[in-house]
Amino acid sequence: MKKKYWLSALILFGLGLFFYFFVYAYQFTGLLLCALGVLRLVFGLLNLCKRKIFSTILSVCVVAGIVLMIATGIWIGVHAGGTENSAADYVVVLGAGVNGTQPSASLRERLEAAQSYLEQHPEAVLILSGAQGNNEDITEAQCMYTWLTERGVPSERLRIEEQATTTQENIRYSLELIERETGRKPGTIGIISSEYHLLRASLIAEELDVESVCYPAETQNKFYFCNMYLREIFGIWAYYVGYDA
Repeated sequence: MKKKYWLSALILFGLGLFFYFFVYAYQFTGLLLCALGVLRLVFGLLNLCKRKIFSTILSVCVVAGIVLMIATGIWIGVHAGGTENSAADYVVVLGAGVNGTQPSASLRERLEAAQSYLEQHPEAVLILSGAQGNNEDITEAQCMYTWLTERGVPSERLRIEEQATTTQENIRYSLELIERETGRKPGTIGIISSEYHLLRASLIAEELDVESVCYPAETQNKFYFCNMYLREIFGIWAYYVGYDA
């Protein structure tokens, strides 16, 4: 194998391992870079073969994958602006990471969007959904509750759901909470999450036989936004093959 294949693959692996182990919240970028390193090695090996059919097949697969990624990315982008009329009686705020007891940047952005939503819809009730993850001292739901009440949001406008560990569970457990409180399953539910996450959340709500209206939280860090946008493309694919994330 020519030296350039080894060198470029090692660079990709090195960058991937750096992002995965040393850059907080960029593990997906690290995995993607490592995968590109593997792909680079495979192409290098195939180019050494006299029969180029394998290299051609792999090239076609890569191009098809890129086209599919672009199409999925556009689909996510179409839904990133949320729903024009986002009014709902109950609105689920989807959890995100907690640093100790403090909200991560992503979670804080969702909470700021939730606070803005309550100001626009004075009758709405928020369901704060999220369990306790690794390296989190409290549940995501409790973190959200504390953050909002400390900023003047009345506790009677908040409900806590602390069992969900995936987006599917966020919405399903929240629907069960609403049904216990009202005696019936709602026909419509609001969803507040990061803009890149709204498509998958709405697909899950549809799967659970409820209409959704979405309100986006804008991601301020554009590098993180690109990281999560790419991750969400694979999240959509995982959803369609039945993987709950």
